[in-house]
Amino acid sequence: MAVSKAHIKASNKYNKENYKKIQANIKPADFAIIEDYCKDTGLSKATVIVNAIKYCIENDIDLK
Repeated sequence: MAVSKAHIKASNKYNKENYKKIQANIKPADFAIIEDYCKDTGLSKATVIVNAIKYCIENDIDLK
């Protein structure tokens, strides 16, 4: 099923109003770890990253 231009425009508008983007350069070995975990758990990379960051913040984990 083809996606209409109106649908794409509406989706882009919604995403712009409701999401922020984070971009990171990740070493291939680290990316593979994240990707494998996501495949094993069925979670998206965004969910894994956000949950990991929240866990560190809530548990006062010092990453320095």
